[in-house]
Amino acid sequence: MEKDPSAALIVGQSLRDHLHASGLSTEQLATRLGIKQGAKMMNLITGRHYFPPDLIEAAVEALGIEPNHFTRAVLRQFFSEEAVDYMCKALSNGPPDTPDELADR
Repeated sequence: MEKDPSAALIVGQSLRDHLHASGLSTEQLATRLGIKQGAKMMNLITGRHYFPPDLIEAAVEALGIEPNHFTRAVLRQFFSEEAVDYMCKALSNGPPDTPDELADR
């Protein structure tokens, strides 16, 4: 799996645009995401670092981002478009009726 730096730039642009529209400061966003203020936050916003998938929900809630498009953009940093399409299709049916093997661990 090869990371896609252009996808990180797209995620960063989305973060920047929504941050500006939200009226939050970068420090406030960092606090809401639970990350250190300063360089780490700025690197995410500029697309120099890959946005961690585990922060998607917090970013969507803090910035009012449309979750489907943002989630796809974040996943595209790490996976091909075809793989992301398949994941989205597989997950579009909602959670499975039975827990997966990891749920018991």
